[in-house]
Amino acid sequence: MRVTIALPAYDEVTTLEHVVDEALAALRELAASDGGEVLVVDDGSRDGTAALADALAARHANVRVIHHRANRGFTGAMATCFREARGTWVFLAPADGQTRIAELHRFLARGADADIVIGVRTSRPDAFHRIVLSRMFHTIARALFDLPLRQFSSAFLFRRAVLEAMPFRSRPRAATLLPEILYRARARGYRLVELGLPQYPRRGGRAKGGQLSVALITLIELFRLALLVRVDELRKVRRARVA
Repeated sequence: MRVTIALPAYDEVTTLEHVVDEALAALRELAASDGGEVLVVDDGSRDGTAALADALAARHANVRVIHHRANRGFTGAMATCFREARGTWVFLAPADGQTRIAELHRFLARGADADIVIGVRTSRPDAFHRIVLSRMFHTIARALFDLPLRQFSSAFLFRRAVLEAMPFRSRPRAATLLPEILYRARARGYRLVELGLPQYPRRGGRAKGGQLSVALITLIELFRLALLVRVDELRKVRRARVA
């Protein structure tokens, strides 16, 4: 299987069907002989997202759904996306419609010379406080994880083999899994490239990323992880030398 389009979804009943339709159209345009799948991870939704996701899976053979019984937050949902994906490539995109899934073909083109393609927003129609929190997050994460990247909180394309070889130390409620993965990938010599893409207004529902409680948990977790991932990667190097 060539591509898994992974969609973490928490209370996205107003947007999910449209985004899944976009994802299915993107897979059809690939015309890949080995096909692809749409993986929806329902992160403990309470608004009807779970039932809608099941209905979409019943309607389309290449739509698959994983349910969390309770909400696990950003890291918890993304970790399930990565561990459950079956494609050679994993395209991670939001289920709120802010990223057009049709951008997949551009990500795959960049992936010809990379292991991870990182979407970078060229526009951002968000509230001012969300933009401020995002800039703070990226500034701190870049410094702690030594990441020479403009952004890492949009859409991504990963070689699944890169993800399979990694431990994930991020705690579920924090939004730290992506900087953790990118640090480990750089430490292991994988190729990272950036790709500019527009961000659109949400198609419906409410944003979840601007909560101060999540921001505080994420800040604490960033400092904890900055040490842990370095220790992990140094131990990996030492084991390889011994072997």
